[in-house]
Amino acid sequence: MTDKYYGSILVVDDDPDVLEFTALLLKKHGFSPIPCGASEDAMNAVREGKIDAVLTDIVMPGMSGIELLEKVHAENPDIPVILMTGYADMDKALDAVKKGAFDFITKPYNADYLVHSALKAVNYHRLIKMERDYKRTLEELNQELETLISERAMNVMALAVADRVRNPATTIGWICRRMLEKEDVPERLKEGLGIILGEAEKLETIVRDFHAFLKDKESMFKYEDINGMLKDLIPLIEKEAAGKNVVIAAEIPERPLRINMEKNLLKTAFLHLMRNALEATPSGGAVTIKTSEVSGGAVFEISDTGHGIPKEDIERIFDPFFSTKKHRFGMGLSLVKQIISAHMGEIDVKSEIDKGTTFRLTFPLRWIEKTSEHNALAS
Repeated sequence: MTDKYYGSILVVDDDPDVLEFTALLLKKHGFSPIPCGASEDAMNAVREGKIDAVLTDIVMPGMSGIELLEKVHAENPDIPVILMTGYADMDKALDAVKKGAFDFITKPYNADYLVHSALKAVNYHRLIKMERDYKRTLEELNQELETLISERAMNVMALAVADRVRNPATTIGWICRRMLEKEDVPERLKEGLGIILGEAEKLETIVRDFHAFLKDKESMFKYEDINGMLKDLIPLIEKEAAGKNVVIAAEIPERPLRINMEKNLLKTAFLHLMRNALEATPSGGAVTIKTSEVSGGAVFEISDTGHGIPKEDIERIFDPFFSTKKHRFGMGLSLVKQIISAHMGEIDVKSEIDKGTTFRLTFPLRWIEKTSEHNALAS
């Protein structure tokens, strides 16, 4: 008897001796068998939703094993079904495999092969479930991030509109005050100027309150040093790289490079790009990380010496769940792109087969400075 627990297996056979022996064998090897003498009873267990795999005989009175296979998959297509059959039923077994059977075992079966097949089936079911849960979690995060980006873009647009309204309102108010200070202004004009001045002051008050509101909405974004943040992250990736015999070459200037960022989001994006580069780089290769300030922008670059990405795939690597035979991008790069978009940044990817890939992220400093001015004005 083993102390390990591998999962629950529904065992279906109308022969009570085979059913008992098979259940005891699976239990001895760490499974939790659920023995059923009839297919109808087996379906009740499947509907309860606690089954990792099904092991069933093909030839049974009432509902056959192949019919049970179809009903199980109609209920839950992710549950793997292993069929047991005698030599005379091989044609039926092959037909069942075409219909989605995970494996088939001939009777009298080899105990080791049966246990091995059961373990593969349970692991397969768990991997399918993990992938589904992973996708659901990432889709939820993706939706949250899209909401953040939408709110962020609306705030930036609103700040720009508010400025366009406030500047002329301030100018009109100043002109009205200067004209009202003059002694030779006709009473009729004074009355009109007073009305205009009052409306301009109301408009300035509305815009000022609007800025205060937007400041609260923008509060998660702060003007911080991207170089300092990367210096905290690089030791983490260096530890992971040491196990792969990959060199991390960091070219991070001592001078601060400040951008308007939501630190946790940007850390997530950078760390994912670093790990992506590390995963793509074979033993003996290198990953280069550097930042710089160019005209109007802050730049983050990460390069690997991996196998490269085919030209036709580069445009699709940011699509959720896009993958190829050599690369499995998942939703990671899709989330990275959205995080960078939330920071009003851009991503450029260059890759050469058998030479490597470079991701270049650019954040517009002018917009960043303007947003900082907005925050200051709103305070």
